[in-house]
Amino acid sequence: MATDNLTVRLPQMLSLLQQSNHNSRWRDRTIAPCLLSRTCTYNWLCRCLLTVLLFLGLPNLSNVHARDVRPQREHYTPNYNYYHNVSQIGTQIQKLVARNPNYIKLDLQYKSRSSIPQYVLHISNFSNARTESGSFSVSMAKPKILLSFGEHAREFFPVESLFYLLNNITRGLSAPHGSPTESFSRLILSRVDLYVIGMANPDGRRHIERTKNFCWRGTSVGVDLNRNFDWRYGGKGSSGDPKDEEYRGPFVHSEPECQVYLDLTSLHAFDAFLSLHSGIKQIYIPFADSESKKTNAKPVYLDEQLDMAQMMAQATQNAFSYGVAYNLNDYPADGTVFDYMAGVRKIPFSFAIELWGEGDSNKVKCFDLFNPSHATLQGALQDIMPIYDTLFTYMIHWKEKQVHKLFHQDEEPEFGLPFGYILVAITFCLFVLMLCHQYKPYGFHFYQRKRVVSLRSLSSTFAAASGIKMT
Repeated sequence: MATDNLTVRLPQMLSLLQQSNHNSRWRDRTIAPCLLSRTCTYNWLCRCLLTVLLFLGLPNLSNVHARDVRPQREHYTPNYNYYHNVSQIGTQIQKLVARNPNYIKLDLQYKSRSSIPQYVLHISNFSNARTESGSFSVSMAKPKILLSFGEHAREFFPVESLFYLLNNITRGLSAPHGSPTESFSRLILSRVDLYVIGMANPDGRRHIERTKNFCWRGTSVGVDLNRNFDWRYGGKGSSGDPKDEEYRGPFVHSEPECQVYLDLTSLHAFDAFLSLHSGIKQIYIPFADSESKKTNAKPVYLDEQLDMAQMMAQATQNAFSYGVAYNLNDYPADGTVFDYMAGVRKIPFSFAIELWGEGDSNKVKCFDLFNPSHATLQGALQDIMPIYDTLFTYMIHWKEKQVHKLFHQDEEPEFGLPFGYILVAITFCLFVLMLCHQYKPYGFHFYQRKRVVSLRSLSSTFAAASGIKMT
């Protein structure tokens, strides 16, 4: 997503330059023979002129698509005493799981193209997952939430926010009972069923570590995972050029890194999905694709998502903007994972959130566009924690309402009338029935009327039969 202010298209001059370079035979020959031809000389001068215009007249655009192709001279680079590299990510996750076996489970079956784990975590209080309250299972009231980190290689900050979040959740397990830290941990672990994809694109991160190209966004083969999903795949909000940072891949779900998303959302009915990024402070609601912008398509739970996005945006001291992605962005994005979760998987709440940054400008390079310096990292992580707090709190209350509706619907007839109305209706029908019965002719009564015979008449009858007179 917004990084992805980087992905603003170059103007027509750049297209002409690329087309000229692609079609010309000049690159296959030496310059000297080429200069012998007036036409070739003219074309060569045009290319030179266009290049000068690009670098002098359009300096802010010259950095856009070159970011994935070549490294830049960075203002600062990650200090791995503060940031985690790929190896440290795995080590730190293993330590967290080992310290909290009753609350964190690790799944290592999902791997990248080069077989680096994506570190799928399941976080909950597994000991009370099936606690019963009457005939109602507490597990039914737990919202299922899936968080996705590390889709874009150059965005280190979201992965660091995962560690900050996990440390906050588990820290309360040893805190005094009733303290704010303990209460927060108990709330999340007992009331939320949380799944995490810890490092969606480890190959891309490994590529950055090896090449020192902090502009690299894609997988090991340059595919943008966030353009590779089966929602409006192949639209103009992506690229078929392998050198483009928005390269969508050769076909939908071509990257093995996508499989974890497909499997998890097939196995679990998630209530919320978040795709975490950096580069600017924005909260996106589906949809982001070019077709949805044309048709003005909206997600089913638009009002609820806008309400939640507003609460998350206002929870921090930073100025976050929020809204439907195709309105918030000045460019479309086709094949995104959060659109896929909303449009195909029908997850009620699906967001893409840019956690940090001020957007692209002439003053920034690559690493500083997406990540704070190590000196300001902890402060930036602390600033965004209220976003996660708001997410969990909102989803807990929303899930309670959904379960409450379901629970009370089960107590009532399928046609939905309350029991009191049904009882009144039955009483009224019986009353009308009795009135009708009272005033109908004898032959129309529902049962045969019994004849009442007095003892005196019976005595007279018997006396006459026996000849006895009665005085």
